[in-house]
Amino acid sequence: MPAINLDQVKWIYGARDCSHSTDPLLQVIAFDEDTSVLRQSKCFNFEGNFMYLLFGTERAVLLDTGASPGPNAHDQVLPLRRAVDDLFAQRNALPENYELIVAHTHSHGDHVYWDSDFESRSRTSIVGHGVPDVMAFFGLPNWPEGEAFLDLGARRLTIFPIPGHEAAHIAVYDQRTEILLTGDSLYPGLLTIRNWAAFRRSAARLAAFSDQHPVSVVLGAHIEMKKIARELYPIGTTYQPEEHSLPLRTTHIKELNAACERMADRPHEDVHDEFVIGEPEA
Repeated sequence: MPAINLDQVKWIYGARDCSHSTDPLLQVIAFDEDTSVLRQSKCFNFEGNFMYLLFGTERAVLLDTGASPGPNAHDQVLPLRRAVDDLFAQRNALPENYELIVAHTHSHGDHVYWDSDFESRSRTSIVGHGVPDVMAFFGLPNWPEGEAFLDLGARRLTIFPIPGHEAAHIAVYDQRTEILLTGDSLYPGLLTIRNWAAFRRSAARLAAFSDQHPVSVVLGAHIEMKKIARELYPIGTTYQPEEHSLPLRTTHIKELNAACERMADRPHEDVHDEFVIGEPEA
């Protein structure tokens, strides 16, 4: 199965009236036969999170578990565990000891809420949410410096710290597809920043990594921009019919890094065509 063009995918984007939404709670798109991209309904939670499931020959990793039911969801259960199990069931002859790792781009609640659905799942490891947990699981003793590798079996991922949005934030690079997963540190939307100094260093780290590795697409965890350059949907929007495509490119990594360096020690809101750097909290 060849990889699809994610720029052309029609994602579920919510409804003008969520009480009449016909969207599934979770959309599952196969990027290729070993990689799935999952999106929560904007009517389930306005965050509309994207999650990623990557299969190797020995184990798989699910990156993020999504957000809680919002007021329009009426306490419905996100069928993430069922979707993951269905994707496992569709694969032929997995080894008996095949594992699932549930990891996270970072620990904010809209990225970890459904972890509990996987606690009873056999042969499943759930990575803890704090910096010490992430350091220990992936082997990153020099946090926030350094890189670690996660071997899924014939598929090696590179993990490296990019704090700033949140203290335990990581980036994940897949050598097979050359996808770079950036969570909430870079996506088409409002980049909220808790620690400016850390975020600035992480932007430089992303730029240096993309200079040294081939990157096909940069995939974040949300879409908040419109197709129209420099226009952002208001936070809390549950209907985004004219939203930006999911993928960004290495040019946007360089643009983010250059913007951070221009601001230096005087950060402020900075609007770009494809993303907005928010007013830092610190």
